Amino acid sequence: MTTFTEINDRRWYVLITVGIGTFLSSLNTSITNTVLPVIQRSIHLTLSQSEWIVLIYLLVLTLFLLPVGRLSDMFGHRLIFLSGFALFICSALLCGLSGNYLLLLWGRALLAVAGSMILSVGPALISTTFPPQQRGRVLGLQAIMTYIGLSLGPVLGGWLTQWWGWPIIFFLTIPFGLAGLGLGIWSIPKVVPTQRKQFDLKGFFFFIIGMTACTLLLNLNVIKGNRPFIITLLLVCFIISTWGFVHVERKEQEPMLDLRLFRIRNIGLGTLGAALNYLCFFLTLFLLPFYFDHVLHFSAFAIGSYMTITPMVMTVFAPIAGTLSDRMGPRLLTTLGMLFNTVGLLLFALMVKIPSSEVAHIVLILGLIFAGLGTGTFAAPNNSAILGAAPRAKQGVASGTLATFRYIGMMAGITIGGSLFDSLLGCLSNKGLGASSAFHEAFLLVMLVGALFGFMGIACTFAMVNVNKEKLEP
Repeated sequence: MTTFTEINDRRWYVLITVGIGTFLSSLNTSITNTVLPVIQRSIHLTLSQSEWIVLIYLLVLTLFLLPVGRLSDMFGHRLIFLSGFALFICSALLCGLSGNYLLLLWGRALLAVAGSMILSVGPALISTTFPPQQRGRVLGLQAIMTYIGLSLGPVLGGWLTQWWGWPIIFFLTIPFGLAGLGLGIWSIPKVVPTQRKQFDLKGFFFFIIGMTACTLLLNLNVIKGNRPFIITLLLVCFIISTWGFVHVERKEQEPMLDLRLFRIRNIGLGTLGAALNYLCFFLTLFLLPFYFDHVLHFSAFAIGSYMTITPMVMTVFAPIAGTLSDRMGPRLLTTLGMLFNTVGLLLFALMVKIPSSEVAHIVLILGLIFAGLGTGTFAAPNNSAILGAAPRAKQGVASGTLATFRYIGMMAGITIGGSLFDSLLGCLSNKGLGASSAFHEAFLLVMLVGALFGFMGIACTFAMVNVNKEKLEP
C-alpha cells in the first residue's frame, strides 16, 4: 500500500508522466497534419481520403473522452492511464508499419482511443496528487507541454520525413510512450475507488451514433454509391440519436453529460466559443500544408518550419493570457482571441490575391502569427471562465464537456478545410478554371467561410460575463 509520504515524494514524477502524455498527444496531432501531403502522395490518396487520416483521430477521441473519464472513476485512474500508454505504443507501431490506407486508418483510430485514456485521466491524476494551492501552477506546466508538442511537431516531422519517409513520425513517438509507461508504473499511486459509479451506457450509445452520423453528413464526398438512401439513413440516425441522448441525459441520475450545465451563461457560451475557436484554428492547421505543398512547392522541412510559427506564438502568449485573466476577467481576452483568429483567416484569404510574392509572404507570416495569438490568447481565459462558473461538485464534468466541445470544433475545422475545399475545387475546375486558379479561389472562399465562424465566436465571447454568480440547481 502506497503511503501519503511516498505519494508526496513522487508527485512531481506524476506531473512529468502526465506531461509526457500531453506532449505525445499534441505532437501526434501537429506532426501528422504537417506531413499529410507527403502521406497523400505516398499511398496515392485524394484530398478527401487524406482528410480522414486526421478526422478519424479527432472523431474517435471525441467519442471516448467522456466515457473513458467515467470508467476511470469506476476502475481507478492509474489502470486507465497506464493502459492508454500501452495502447498508444502498439497503435503507433501499427501506423508506422501500415502499408495501405485502411490499415493506417485503423491505427489512427486506436491511437485516438489511447489518447482519450491519457487526456481524460491526466488532469484528474494531477488534481488528486497535488494540494489545491499548487493545482493551478501544475496545470499551467502541463499546458506548456501541449504547446511544446505543437511547436516541435511540424519542424521535427518535416525534417525527419524528408530524410526517412512519413512512417518515422509514428516510430518517433514510441520511445516517449515507453518512457511515460515506465515512469507511470513507478510513480502513480495505486488508489482503489471508494465507490463504483454507474456507467451511462444508453447515453454513450446515443452519443456515438449521433456524432458519427453527423461527421459523415458533413463529409458526404466519401459516400460513392446509393447516396440518397445513405444520406436519408444518416439523417434519421442523427435525429433519433440526438433526441434519445437528450431524453436519456435528462433522466439519468449520473449522466455522461450533465445538460443542466449549459444553463449557466459562461459554460453554455464558453463551450460554444471553444468549438468555434478550434474550428478556425484547425481549418488553418489542416489546409495550409497543402497550400505550401501544391502552390508554393515547399519541402517537408520548410512546411514544418513555417507551421512552427503558430504554436511558438501560442507558447509565449498562453501563460500571459492566463495570468491577465485572473486580474481582469476572461471576457476581454477571449474576445480578443477570437478576433485574432478571425484576422488570421482574413489575412490568409487576402494573401492569394496579392500579386507580389514578397508582400504575400509577409501577409502569410502575419497570418500564422495571428492564428497563434488567437488560440494562445483565448484558451486559458476561456477555460478559467468555464471552470470558474461550474459548481465545485461538477468540475470534472465541466472539464470533460469543455474537452469534448474543443474536439468537436477541431473536427468541424478539418471538415470545412477538407470537404468544402474539395467540393469547391471540383466546381471551379468544372467551370473551366485552371488547376492553379481553382486552388487559389477555393482556398480564398474556405478562409472567408472560416472567418464567418470567427465572427460568430466573437459574438459568443462578448456575451460572456467576467464574474458568474449563477448557480446550478441541485
